[in-house]
Amino acid sequence: MKSLRDLKPGKKGKVAYITGCEDIKQKLYDLGIIPGETVEVLQDAPFGGPIKIKVHDYCLALRKKEASCIMVEEER
Repeated sequence: MKSLRDLKPGKKGKVAYITGCEDIKQKLYDLGIIPGETVEVLQDAPFGGPIKIKVHDYCLALRKKEASCIMVEEER
């Protein structure tokens, strides 16, 4: 199990659970990032920039702090 922040671009993972404060959890749930959902890392910006992911049929940019709260099981 690893955080979404640790996945490399092109890799997919299934959301296991989300850690952190309730505000962050609720924001991620509202964006469709919920346990059981598959997410794919599309791009990881350098120098602390955002991580671009795909969930459902749309793309999102998440701060690295938010991505580190999402625990995933990497798909092989």
